[in-house]
Amino acid sequence: MRKYVIALAAALLPTMGMFAQVNGAGNTDKWIKNVDASVTLGTTGVGVDVAVPINEIFQVRTGFSFTPRVHATMNFAVQVGDEKESEQVQAEKFNRLADMLEEYTGTRVGNSIDMVGTPTMNNFKLLVDVHPFRNKNWHVTTGFYWGPSKIAKAENAVYDGTSLVAVSMYNNLYERVKNSYENFVPYISVGDQPLVADKELYDKFMSYGRMGVTLGERKDGTPFRLEPDANNNVSATIKVNNFKPYLGFGYGGKLFKNSDDYYVSFDAGVLFWGGTPKIMTNDIQKVTFTANEDYTEAVKHVTIEPGVDLAKDVKNVPGKVGDYVKLLKSFKVYPVVELRLTRRIWVK
Repeated sequence: MRKYVIALAAALLPTMGMFAQVNGAGNTDKWIKNVDASVTLGTTGVGVDVAVPINEIFQVRTGFSFTPRVHATMNFAVQVGDEKESEQVQAEKFNRLADMLEEYTGTRVGNSIDMVGTPTMNNFKLLVDVHPFRNKNWHVTTGFYWGPSKIAKAENAVYDGTSLVAVSMYNNLYERVKNSYENFVPYISVGDQPLVADKELYDKFMSYGRMGVTLGERKDGTPFRLEPDANNNVSATIKVNNFKPYLGFGYGGKLFKNSDDYYVSFDAGVLFWGGTPKIMTNDIQKVTFTANEDYTEAVKHVTIEPGVDLAKDVKNVPGKVGDYVKLLKSFKVYPVVELRLTRRIWVK
C-alpha cells in the first residue's frame, strides 16, 4: 500500500509544481475561479464529488460513492453425507433424515437455505483530471479510491434460521451417537438413565453423515460443506484491497449550449482492486466428543474451522452461486463507467 501512496505523490508533484508557477506569490488573481459540484451514477454506485481547477490542464477532484443496498436471493440445497448421489436419491435420503430429526427434536429442517446477497461497496476518492489536448472536453484521470475491504456480503435469510439451528442440532447428535457407540459411553441421559447408542442407531447415523450446504469440492477432490457458525448462521463476504488505484479517461461538455453553469461528462476506466476478489465463507463451529478417562461420559470439544475462499480453494461450485464465483474470478480489475452531472459554482 505504501508504494501506491508514494507513486501517487510522485505523480502529483509535477502538477503542484506547475500550480506554483502559474499561481505564484506574485500573481494577484485569485487561484480558485470556480468549484464544480457533481452528482455521479455508475458502476461504483451513487456519489457526489467536488472539483477545483488548478489551471487549464489540471483539475483535482474528490468525493464519495456508495452502492445502493439492493438484494439478490440465492438458493442452496442442504445435503447430508459426502457421497455424490443423484438428486432423487439425495432427496429421499434427506426426507428420511428430516423425519428422524423431527422425531428426536420436534424441529424439521428445510431442504434448502436462501442466502441474501447485498453490495456494500463505499469509497472515498481523490482524482486528478488532466486535459492534455487542445480540445478540453477530453480528459485523462488518475488517482485512487479508498474504502472498506468488504464490498459485498451474503447472509442466510431470517426465515431459514430455524432450519440452520436444526442442522447444528443434528450434527451435534451425529457426533454424540458416533462417540457413544465407538467408546461405549452415553450419548444422552433420560432422567437418571444414561443411554448408549446401539449398532442399529449408529449405522443409521453413519449412513446419513453430517449435514450442511454443499458448495463444490476442495482442491483434493473432497466435498466442501458449509455448516453454521457459532451463532447458527451461514454467510459469505467478498473482499478486495482497501486502496484501489484508478486510471481512466472521459469526455464532457456543457449541458446547455448557452449556459456555463451546467455540465455533463462520461468517464470510463478501471480500479486496480488487488486481483481476484476473495469470497470468504463463515468460520464453521465443529463440535465433537470423546470419552472421559473412565469411559463414563462424553467430553465435548469445540473447534473453529476457518472459512475458505470460494474463488481460490473450492472448485465446481454449483448453481447460481457458481456463476457468481466464475464472474468475480474473471474481474482482476473493476470496470468503472460513470455519468457525472455538474453544477459550476463561480467564486466571486
